[in-house]
Amino acid sequence: MGTDTGKLNIGSGNGTKDLPVVRISVRTLVEFLLRSGDLDNRSGGGFDAEAMLAGSRVHRRLQKGMAGDYQAEMSLYDELECGTYILRIEGRADGVFTDDGVHTFGSREKESLPLVMVDEIKGVYMEPDSIDEPVRVHLAQAKCYGAILLRRYLKDGWNDLACRTDAIGIRMTYVNLEEDRKIKHFTEICQASEILIWYDEICRAYRRWVDWQIGWRKERDASMGPLTFPFPYRKGQKNLVSSVYLTIREEKELFLMAPTGVGKTMSVVYPSVRAMEQGLSGKIFYLTARNQTLTVGAEAFRILRDRGLRMKTIVLTSKEKICPMNEPSCNPDDCPYARGHFDRINDAVYEFIGEEDYFDRERIRKQAEKWKVCPFELGLDTSVWCDAVLCDYNYAFDPNARLRRFFGEGNGGDYIFLVDEAHNLVERAREMYSAELVKEDVLAAKNAIRKKGPKAARQLEKLNKQLLAMRRSLDLTEAEEPGKYNVYEKIEALDEKFVGELLRAYGELQEFFKERRQNGGSAEESGKGEEQSADESDVLTDFYFGLRDFVNTYEAMDDDYVICTFRDEDRHFHMKLFCVNPARRLQEILDKGRSAVFFSATLLPVGYYKSLLSRREDNYAVYAESSFQDDQKIILVGRDVSTRYRSRNEGMYHRIASYIHETVISRKGNYIAFFPSYKFLQAVLDIYRAEFDEPDVNYVAQSRYMGEMDREIFLENFYEDPAMSMVGFCVMGGGFSEGIDLVGTRLIGVIVVGCGLPQVSRETEILRDYYDRQEKKGFSYAYLIPGMNKVLQSAGRVIRTSEDRGVIVLLDDRFLTRECQAMFPREWSSYIPCRSDQVREILTTFWEGGKERNDK
Repeated sequence: MGTDTGKLNIGSGNGTKDLPVVRISVRTLVEFLLRSGDLDNRSGGGFDAEAMLAGSRVHRRLQKGMAGDYQAEMSLYDELECGTYILRIEGRADGVFTDDGVHTFGSREKESLPLVMVDEIKGVYMEPDSIDEPVRVHLAQAKCYGAILLRRYLKDGWNDLACRTDAIGIRMTYVNLEEDRKIKHFTEICQASEILIWYDEICRAYRRWVDWQIGWRKERDASMGPLTFPFPYRKGQKNLVSSVYLTIREEKELFLMAPTGVGKTMSVVYPSVRAMEQGLSGKIFYLTARNQTLTVGAEAFRILRDRGLRMKTIVLTSKEKICPMNEPSCNPDDCPYARGHFDRINDAVYEFIGEEDYFDRERIRKQAEKWKVCPFELGLDTSVWCDAVLCDYNYAFDPNARLRRFFGEGNGGDYIFLVDEAHNLVERAREMYSAELVKEDVLAAKNAIRKKGPKAARQLEKLNKQLLAMRRSLDLTEAEEPGKYNVYEKIEALDEKFVGELLRAYGELQEFFKERRQNGGSAEESGKGEEQSADESDVLTDFYFGLRDFVNTYEAMDDDYVICTFRDEDRHFHMKLFCVNPARRLQEILDKGRSAVFFSATLLPVGYYKSLLSRREDNYAVYAESSFQDDQKIILVGRDVSTRYRSRNEGMYHRIASYIHETVISRKGNYIAFFPSYKFLQAVLDIYRAEFDEPDVNYVAQSRYMGEMDREIFLENFYEDPAMSMVGFCVMGGGFSEGIDLVGTRLIGVIVVGCGLPQVSRETEILRDYYDRQEKKGFSYAYLIPGMNKVLQSAGRVIRTSEDRGVIVLLDDRFLTRECQAMFPREWSSYIPCRSDQVREILTTFWEGGKERNDK
């Protein structure tokens, strides 16, 4: 897969000369400049970045065991004056020590002096003895440290002792992460003149990119000076802009709840751009959960560009949507864009950023076709040189998809995170940071690999036996209580033998994939039997990446996790590492930037979101004042409706259908009714169709499996000033309950059926128990708050502008309880409790009042 690319971190003057300092890490430098060859995802990640993270413990143990003058984790830097800026190359060498052996080349008088050695340690899950030579970028990293030592540190000796300055020693150390006694060294002695020439060429190659970036930023900053807010400020909007700017200036986090119509997107984008002009930030990440809101963010930047802003902005698209092939298969055998990708990618990016300011899916595809490179990877590499990156949450927070260019180990910057639809991040983050292992998948992988990789197959069988023992324990529990699951509240509850077999299985699979790639993926070439079928290969690849995720999640676990085992509907046995509170892991990413703004129309109660999205205690919260007038809306609460399971019957369905009918009859127009499930929707729709069908009312229902085209066709039914009324039957939490913008008469009423409570499930019950133990209201955290968020989002589809008027009907008597009303937004304070036989009269009066308002 792709490697990290260059990233500029431009700071202020260096203290001795009034020049900006451009910082780059040694690792990023060599990974950017020295990548070459094919794009290939079939290797199994033998030198996986997460494996390097997991190896930090092994590093420390290995370093502590070193004798003599070995210095671990030595910080090194070099500074090169480049005319208008200082290039600072920095990093930490894993170890530096001296070798007293006689190395007979170079100056004879220096042969007896100690030779300084650089030690670069890399942790791997495979057998170190199977590594034939150092990985190119690993060796280059060590050589950079060697060159830096020669340039800046060894002129006056080493540790007050004379040492050789005509040569430097480079040692690559590969150590097994499970058994740190398994080590392999590669040693190379470099003459000073040769390694310094090599290092100078590396620096000059990178300066081309820095020179471009320095020049571009001057253009960008000059365009920001005359930029003003692009619209007249709405009520309370100026305070929002000030709050966002203050948050960025003070390096804090802000939770911003802004009702529809306030203009929250521009209210966060504009002050972020101004903060960039003031040197407070070099990059903005606009993060969201849906393509629709990504489009809204891109539109805000377009508006500013139309007013003179020069800002390189990119919208990242998923691999599946941007790939030109029928399906993504990132290897040189299946994809022509993968062959030689890394030989061309840097030139493709350099040309691209010099010609365009805005990069979307079509522009990226066109450039990728020109250079015959992967468009997905082209987008990622281009993002490094952009000022604003608009993308899904995954690109920042997901450990498997995050942009390691920005958020990998040791990376960070003065980033501003603008997190749109922040209410969605809680559940998404739980999914990102959880992992599952399925016993039947282990068995399938074992069977798929047994002929070509008997050693790995034996290790998978051992892992399978450990899971079998856990399954038997669960079976005893289920015999007493069907459908039950086992919960391990502490990581230590996992059997050490299981953990050992798990890590060994992962290591064997890593070695298997490495051998397969070395042999071109052919079974005949490896001499291990029949060629593997495509299906078997897919099973193994999918299983490997799933196992990798499970191992990495296990390594990151703490008290914010719960481990559970259960059987699914097919009786397959699962072990799930369930992240119940993702705040710590989200904060690890947020801490790599300067500031974050979480914004949404629904962040109530704000304490809930603060506790699940951030670990900081000094963050701010702002509740924006609505810019709408009270008489633009009316809110009815049906006091004679209950959607509790025990109340769901024909009579209740009929009453709900009656509410919908009475609402629609009160005024011709477009309405949407939101339901807690498809089953509930269908039950009410059947009665509505049979008993309330009107000749001047049409209706359309959301189906379970609607694609983008189906969704667009559905929304086309809601047009301005319809000749007949239209009722959409939709599901809360689905594709139509948020992210759509039906302004004016395209939508004049919303009926919300039920409190949106999630169904009782294994995960929600685990959440409830967990938060009860945390002395918080478990039911609220697991059920009520997520449910009410769906209600607020659904209701927010109506009244989108200052000219709109509309109706919100809430159908469940629980909306009248103190617990639900505590989560009502301020603008819902004037609701009207009612019965179904009162609806028409109340709404008719409301609409007639609107006529008088318009006449005035």
